[in-house]
Amino acid sequence: MYISKLSIRNYRNFRNVSLAFQKGVNTIIGENGSGKTNLLYALRLLIDDSLPRNVRLYESDFNRTLTSWSGHWIIIQVEFEELSTSEEAQAMTMHKIGNMNEYDSTKGSYALIFRPRDAKRKELYDYSQQENKTKEGLQEILNSIELNDYERIFRGRGNVDFSLDDNYKEYVGDFDNIVFPDPDELQEDVYGTKPFGFSFFDELSCTFVKALRDVEADLRSYKDNPLLNLLRGKEKSIDIAQKQSIENTVNSLNEEISNLREVQDISHGITDSIKQAVGETYAPNIDIKSELPSDMERLLQSLKLWVGDPDEIGYNGRIWELSLGGANLIYLSLKLLEYEKVKSVDKIANFLLIEEPEAHVHTHIQKTIFQKLNSRNTQIFITTHSTHISSVSKISSMNILSRADKHAVVFNPSNGLGTVTALERYLDAIRTNLLFAKGVLLVEGDAEQILIPELVKKVFGVTLDELGISLVNIGSTGFENVAVLFHDKRIRKKCAIITDLDTSILPLPADENNDTNEQRGCRNSQKSGIDRKNRLDTFCKGNIWLDVFYADYTFEVDFLLAGNSNEVISLVENQYKQQKRIDDISDKFKNEDIAISGKEILRLADEKFGKGWFAIMLSEHINHLTFIPDYIINAIAHTSQHISDKVLFEMAKYRLKALIEMAYEGYSIDYNSLLQAASESEKIEDRINIYKDNLPNDQLTKFINAVEINRLIG
Repeated sequence: MYISKLSIRNYRNFRNVSLAFQKGVNTIIGENGSGKTNLLYALRLLIDDSLPRNVRLYESDFNRTLTSWSGHWIIIQVEFEELSTSEEAQAMTMHKIGNMNEYDSTKGSYALIFRPRDAKRKELYDYSQQENKTKEGLQEILNSIELNDYERIFRGRGNVDFSLDDNYKEYVGDFDNIVFPDPDELQEDVYGTKPFGFSFFDELSCTFVKALRDVEADLRSYKDNPLLNLLRGKEKSIDIAQKQSIENTVNSLNEEISNLREVQDISHGITDSIKQAVGETYAPNIDIKSELPSDMERLLQSLKLWVGDPDEIGYNGRIWELSLGGANLIYLSLKLLEYEKVKSVDKIANFLLIEEPEAHVHTHIQKTIFQKLNSRNTQIFITTHSTHISSVSKISSMNILSRADKHAVVFNPSNGLGTVTALERYLDAIRTNLLFAKGVLLVEGDAEQILIPELVKKVFGVTLDELGISLVNIGSTGFENVAVLFHDKRIRKKCAIITDLDTSILPLPADENNDTNEQRGCRNSQKSGIDRKNRLDTFCKGNIWLDVFYADYTFEVDFLLAGNSNEVISLVENQYKQQKRIDDISDKFKNEDIAISGKEILRLADEKFGKGWFAIMLSEHINHLTFIPDYIINAIAHTSQHISDKVLFEMAKYRLKALIEMAYEGYSIDYNSLLQAASESEKIEDRINIYKDNLPNDQLTKFINAVEINRLIG
C-alpha cells in the first residue's frame, strides 16, 4: 500500500494542487518559499501520529487568494493504491462513483476536511434556493461565519478530488453564482465516511525528519532528541541483576558524595546561619544530598553523544565541537535509525518524511544519503532545493513546486511521457537547475553557453540567475529530449531553444553537382539546418511554453553581423603579434561580403582557437556597447515574462549610467538628463516608457518590447 496522490485545497499557499506519487522514494523540489514545508505538514496532518490529534486550524491557514476565507473549506486528501486484503486496509477502500455500496478494493482514500458546521452550511444552502438572492445577501451570511463555526473532520472512502474547480463548486459551493449543496444529503460516496471503530493513525508508522537547521538544540532536547527516543524503553530489556548492580552503585556514589567533608561543612554552615536568624524553634532541618538518578530509565537518558571528525582519529568531543555538517549527518542518521525502530511489518503502511536533508552537507554526502535510503516496504518523501539531490532523483517520482501570486503551482515533469530513463541519466547536477528556474534557455554549443550569460550581464547589467533563467547546454543530446519537459501537462514554464539555421555563407550554384568541396560542405549544413527547423517547428507547434529562435547562419557569424566587429578585432589584436596579419584579418571582418567576413570568423572559431576557447577570449572584450543578436534577445524575452517592471527599470538605469561613462559614437543624447527624468517619474511604467521613447532603437528597448508582447500572449 502506498500514497499515489495528494490533493490540497485552500491550505496555506496551496490553492488547488494535486501531486502524483510513486512507490519508493519521491522527491519534491522547489525554490525557497514555494511551500515544501507546508506540503509535508499537510501530509503529516493525515498520517503522522506524533502531531496532536486536535491540531487547530486558523484563519491564516486559508489560502490568501481567497477574497474572504469565511464559508470556504480546507481539504487535504490522500489516495492509496495496492491496498492489502487486511480488514484495516479495506476500511479505506474507495466508493465506486455513484454507488456508496460498492468499493474498489485496490484503492483507498482518507481526507481531512475543515468546513463550516451543518447549521451554517444549511443557511448557505437555504439562501441559494431563494429567487431574489444577491451577492450582498450572501456576503452578509459569510460575514457572520466565525472560526468557532468550523469543524475539523476525518473521512475515508471519498472518491472526489476537491482540488478540481468543478468538483469544489459542485460539492462545496459556487460562491460566484451562489449555489450551495444541501448538507442534509450526506453523499458519502463524495465526502467519504467516518471510519467507526478504526484508528487510521494507529495502523500506520510515520517518521518525520525536519530540516536540519538547529541540530545542536535538538540533540540537547529531552523531547526532540532522537538518541533519547531510541533509548526509551531499553531499561526494560536490561537483565534484572545487572540493573540492580548499577542502581546500587549509583546509590553508593550518591552517599559518598553527600558525606564529603566539604559538602557537610556547607550543610552545617547553612543550618547554623538559619538558627541564628530565626532561632532553634523555627529553624528547619537542612542537609545536602547527591541525587544522581539511580532509576535505570533516567540513567539511560543521561547518555550523551561524543563524536569526532573522521580525519581526527582517536579524538572524540561533545556534539557542538563537530562541524555543523557533521552534526547534521549524525542527526539524520539517528532519525533514520529511529525510523527503523518504529517501522513495523504489522502496520499497513510505513512512511518516512525528510525535509531538506542537504542543509550544511556537501555534495557527495547529499547524493550518497539519497541513493542509500532504504525504501523496502516504505514510501519516502523528500523535499529539497538541492540540484545534487535532484540530479539523482527519478523524473518519474518527482514533483516540482513553483511560486505564483499568493499560491503555489505543482508540476509533474514525467506526466504522459512514459519511459524517461534516458532523460533521468542526462539531468546531472548542472542541468537539473532547469527544474528550479522560472525560465529556461536551451543551447547546443559551448560558445552560446559561455557568451550569452556574459552578453546579458555586460549589456543589461543583470545575470541570468538574477532573472531566474537557467541556460543549459544540451551538447549532443537532441533538443526534443529535454524540451519535452516543458508542456501544459508537465512543467508550465517558458523554454526557448536557441539554434542555428546554418544558411550557407557562400553563394551556391543552382546545380549542386557543380559545387566545390567547400560549397558542398556549406550546402549540406544548410540542408541540415532546414531539416532541423522543420523538425523543431513541428515539435513546438501548439505548445505555448516552448519556442525556437534561430541564428540565420551560426552563432559566431550572427554575432559578427550584429555589429560586433570591434570586439572580434580587439581579440585578434591581443592574440596576434604581426601587425600585417592583424590588419589582414581586421579588413576581412569589416568586409560587407559575408562570404569573406563570415568565413574568417569561422576559421578563427573552428580552426585557429576552437569554439569554446574562442568564446572565452571573446567574452573579455564584451561591454555595454556590444550588440546582442536579435534572435537571442527574443529568446531571452520569451523566458522573461515573469520579471517585474522594477527589474526592467533597474536594467534601464544600468544602461543609462554605462552610457554616461561611455556612449555610442555619434550619439547626441543627454543621458544624464534622461536618467534624471526617468528616475523622477512616479509610476514605474512611465519610467520605462521614458527610456523607450528616447531610445527606440536601443537593445534594452527591443528586449522590453519583446517581454511586453510575451506578457500579452501569455
